[in-house]
Amino acid sequence: MARYARFLGHDADLVSRTEAEAGPAALAGRMETADVVAAAIPDSALARWAEDWRAAVGARPAIHFSGAMTIAGVNAYHPLYSFPKAPLAPQALAQAAIARETGTPRFSDLLPGAANPELEVAPQDRAFYHALAVLSGNFAAHLWNETARAFAGRFDAAPGRILSGYLAGVVERFAESPLDSLTGPAARRDAASVEANLAALADDPRLAALYRAFLASAWPDYPARPESPRNRPK
Repeated sequence: MARYARFLGHDADLVSRTEAEAGPAALAGRMETADVVAAAIPDSALARWAEDWRAAVGARPAIHFSGAMTIAGVNAYHPLYSFPKAPLAPQALAQAAIARETGTPRFSDLLPGAANPELEVAPQDRAFYHALAVLSGNFAAHLWNETARAFAGRFDAAPGRILSGYLAGVVERFAESPLDSLTGPAARRDAASVEANLAALADDPRLAALYRAFLASAWPDYPARPESPRNRPK
């Protein structure tokens, strides 16, 4: 975020965790020149931070970047993005949607020049919003990681190289039709293929469970065939 602010022509003064632990008094001079104070810290530390720093922040806007938390006196501006470990290129961050609390200033008002798409999320809806972010991003990443491990374990191929083009296509189909981009056997109600998939995953309970969870949502009335006597558990 600091790099993004500087890219847009603003000054950004960073306070490290070590400096912050010295307390607001040690940073009083730097705080006095700030137009906005932003807390980029773990969710579990936000409430205590707001209490400890309230006097030092004073009347200037204070913001945090949590997706799920609502903190009195500190407005939320959550960037909906999957961040790498290295600082993100400003041009990439400019594409990230910002979820701000209802009734708060636009992100572009706090950071002039920012053209990020924005959505308002009421305080009572923030946990729901964040759950959607987890499902759409974190759960998807988990699925991709698990299938990549299976590719690497079964086939003589680098999963990143093999899967990247396919997954890019999945993202492209979503961009074309955000509410109706599902393809594959569940979309075309191909019970024979689904049955073959489940049989192939029988020896990998974790992948089989993920597949069944997908099926329960994507095809809830999937016509599972009765087990044959040969396959019925003893």
